[in-house]
Amino acid sequence: MGDTSPPSRATLVAVGDLHRRWRPADRAYLERSQPDLAMFVGDLSDTEEPELTEKIAAVDVPKVVLLGNHDAWRSIEEQEITQELSDSLAVLGSSHLAYGVRDVPAAQVSIVGARPFSYGGPGKRGKRGKRGERGAVLRGAAVYEQLYGVTDAKASADLIMKAAQGARHSDLVILAHNGPTGLGDDPADFCGKDFRDRKVQGDKPGGDWGDKDLELAIEAIEGWGYRVRAVVSGHMHHKLLEPRGAERRRFVRRGHTLYVNCAVVPRLVRDRDGDELAHFVRMQWEAGECRTLEEVWVDANGRERSVVAPEVIDLGDSAQPAVEG
Repeated sequence: MGDTSPPSRATLVAVGDLHRRWRPADRAYLERSQPDLAMFVGDLSDTEEPELTEKIAAVDVPKVVLLGNHDAWRSIEEQEITQELSDSLAVLGSSHLAYGVRDVPAAQVSIVGARPFSYGGPGKRGKRGKRGERGAVLRGAAVYEQLYGVTDAKASADLIMKAAQGARHSDLVILAHNGPTGLGDDPADFCGKDFRDRKVQGDKPGGDWGDKDLELAIEAIEGWGYRVRAVVSGHMHHKLLEPRGAERRRFVRRGHTLYVNCAVVPRLVRDRDGDELAHFVRMQWEAGECRTLEEVWVDANGRERSVVAPEVIDLGDSAQPAVEG
């Protein structure tokens, strides 16, 4: 007689860029709801504040974190690991998933950590190699070299791929601070550049501001027979600087991969009654697939006030059905 037990399900909750906006009520919400895994996409602080990291480390739920560029701001700018960044990495320990993997058996997926501290955008051109090619040198290369032994996009992609090889499950979710290249170059696209660089004359919005190493890694991982079911990231804020007032396309699907940008900034807002609400993204997973996707707003008592299923925009090349709302 076959197994008639119902398939197991798992709840994954993603938390976008905090930028210091974290309340006791948010911790209470997670500890009360007890997701199978909470995923923090980074930018917990504004300029390397380990106090924020300590607050996240203290949340009593299974969790993984990928620190963002603001969490390593001074280290990247000074090209030297500060004591503050060292303290943040120490307090997180194995919860910091950079180039690591965490299995979620109930969902039959494995979470793979991408490169932390990403600013997005193209890297600097490095020296020519033996074949005359130049790799894209990562911004903050000295910090990456000290921590992970990489300085360019290809080496970083190799580490993401190596982490995926340690996954127990063939269905993967990639946790990143910034999304990959290849999802569009319009300012409103998933990683579209919506700002101007005042240091560059004539610079204007537009262009792909994703991470090339992540795109390379995804392509290689799927070539090995794994399925990247979702990429969960932040960094590129939901409100565009230009055109002002427009919003980013934060939920898209390409092929069988769901891309989720949970960077609603600021993540604390006031409703019409003046009540403060905080933003979360919740996903229900079963047998390696995302069954439901919801944006959840939580009040100052740690209670759900609003739950909305966002529209997922299909970018084409898909043989899989869109995620169920």
